[in-house]
Amino acid sequence: MKHIKKEFTLDCGPAVAWQLVVDRSKYEQWAAAFQEGSTYTGDMGLDEMVHFVDTSGNGLVSKVVVFEPEKEIKFSFLGEITDGKYVEVAAFADMLEHYVFESVGNQTKMFVDVAMDDKYYDMMNEMWDRAGEKLVKLSK
Repeated sequence: MKHIKKEFTLDCGPAVAWQLVVDRSKYEQWAAAFQEGSTYTGDMGLDEMVHFVDTSGNGLVSKVVVFEPEKEIKFSFLGEITDGKYVEVAAFADMLEHYVFESVGNQTKMFVDVAMDDKYYDMMNEMWDRAGEKLVKLSK
């Protein structure tokens, strides 16, 4: 398991930066860096289930394990959905996606830490660079 660690300087306060993650329409704009049409279903809130899916409804199932508005959100991945069927994946037990927001003057530092299976690391690391560029543009 490897960790993708990124830091993005967003040209907005933490309240706006937070909305880039939890507001579905804003999320979809930068998540397109991973796959066009990426979205999520479910509610962003502590202990809520969130499905990160593509246009076919296939994707990953996670649980929100930390939810501190404008400060921090963490997802623990549990399994995947393929063709409408949920399958728990034991190998996902250590997969986490963690965002921390830190106010710096009139900007926000967004720290991203994603625990990732080694075989997907290079591809996802590159995708996170593109997602970060989109996040920065959206923050202006």
